[in-house]
Amino acid sequence: MQEIKFNKSMIAEAKEWAEDLGSIKNSITKGGGNYAGRLGELALAKHLSVSELQDNSGYDLIFNDKKIEVKTKRRATRPKNSYTVNVAKTSRHQKPDYYAFLSLEYADRDSGGNYSDLQHIWLCGYKSQVDFFDSAEFWPKGTLDPPYFKTHTDMYVMKIGELDDRL
Repeated sequence: MQEIKFNKSMIAEAKEWAEDLGSIKNSITKGGGNYAGRLGELALAKHLSVSELQDNSGYDLIFNDKKIEVKTKRRATRPKNSYTVNVAKTSRHQKPDYYAFLSLEYADRDSGGNYSDLQHIWLCGYKSQVDFFDSAEFWPKGTLDPPYFKTHTDMYVMKIGELDDRL
């Protein structure tokens, strides 16, 4: 796992993009995670020195001729190897070569699920699309992801410790 840099410009761009986009099809949070997703994409693109995001329904960016789909989770703690990453069943139409899993770490999360005070962005790891679905566990909607989270939709799940450090 590696911390990656972000800045105020990325935050502003992600907020504007998320507001303009609104609710999106197949979104687990009905568009509520647009900002986090976009910030993850922007931070990873800068980290990999990719100059342009694709905004393609099947992947987010291209690095070394590999199509990468970025999956970002918000958390109120630094991610651990035992924590999970996921791809929703409704995202099976995407055909990236690789998934990149990121976590936004916030100082606080209130009882309503609102996060505040972004502290860090973590690149948790990568997994090829083929390897991910070969080894991920299927969790139906409502499955408990301890200690508090319940899945909002059917999803495929893997532990951070099972991800690859490199593409």
